[in-house]
Amino acid sequence: MQVRNIFILLFALLLPILVQSQVLDAIDIYVNIQEKIAGKVQMLPNAKLLISDVGEVRTDDKGSYAFTYPVRNEVDPAVSIALLSENHKMLKPIDGSIDLDPSREEMHIDFLVVNMESESPEFKKRIADLESKVSRLKSKNALTNQQLNALNSTLLDTILFFEANRQQLEAQIADFEQLTDQQRDEIDGLRAQVVALESQVDNLTQELEQALEEKYLRQNQYFKDISSSLLNYLRKAKDLRDHLPFIKSYFNSPGGFQSYSEDIKSYNKIYEGFDSNRLAYLEGIERYWANPKIGPVMEEVFDFLVKGIHQNQILPVMRDMYEQLNKQNPGKAQKIANLAHEDMAVNVQALEKQINRSLMQLRKSI
Repeated sequence: MQVRNIFILLFALLLPILVQSQVLDAIDIYVNIQEKIAGKVQMLPNAKLLISDVGEVRTDDKGSYAFTYPVRNEVDPAVSIALLSENHKMLKPIDGSIDLDPSREEMHIDFLVVNMESESPEFKKRIADLESKVSRLKSKNALTNQQLNALNSTLLDTILFFEANRQQLEAQIADFEQLTDQQRDEIDGLRAQVVALESQVDNLTQELEQALEEKYLRQNQYFKDISSSLLNYLRKAKDLRDHLPFIKSYFNSPGGFQSYSEDIKSYNKIYEGFDSNRLAYLEGIERYWANPKIGPVMEEVFDFLVKGIHQNQILPVMRDMYEQLNKQNPGKAQKIANLAHEDMAVNVQALEKQINRSLMQLRKSI
């Protein structure tokens, strides 16, 4: 009788607190090899490539090559593509490595290469500086390969834009042959613009590097917090589900009852933590993820967790069981638990699938 009273008392204390992407077998990959020539970018025809798990191939006369890559048994599928050329250097992606998204039927990948022998010393220096920055960030092991590639691409595009402008100014200077005083003044002005442009691109790339690194670090922290919160909730919901077949027996088992009451308290704590942060999670996704589709996907998961599992299942089941326990009817409480167990098992399994799929999409969108 004493155990029953303690059981009912703790229920009374705890009750107020209780409150679709398919993985494919293979991906069709379309590769385009682009070459920077002077201030322009054009396709590189008949380029010889070495593709991981495929071998040596050649692009067509438009610089393209397509192949199918199997991904079924790979956790984090990736493909590495190297350009077999002594004259060209790969500018992006980094090391020619691309993370694949197994939820997509096809991916289009643009590679940018350059013949460094024909480039200016200024461009070579900036590329060397960029490689050094990326290498430094890579050594920190704080950013994903996808984030490093995005950062490299943004900084590289900035360098290419300013390099095209620098070359245009240099070409204008070279047009002058026999110089008048006025032309010398114009050349001095153009050279001053070149110097200012070089200073501007150096400052801008440094600012972009810092801003992007901060953005990606925040993105990683959000992913860590969201995934931890969802997976912890899933684990505690499973714990409550697994207790349901034994509610009646806990009346005569202080040890079993203690384990159950601790799981209820733990569930409450996990849910309250998630509920207090879920709006911030959605705001973080909207701010730091470029993919506009990922926000609604995560919001759907959050809504199912809150409304489908917590509010419409766990809360009413606990409330109804408490009413019967308060009336000293453990048999009826067990009947309620039995009726709820199958539905809860189905819904918790559905939630688990949604969480796993959505977290995979969230991670792949980083």
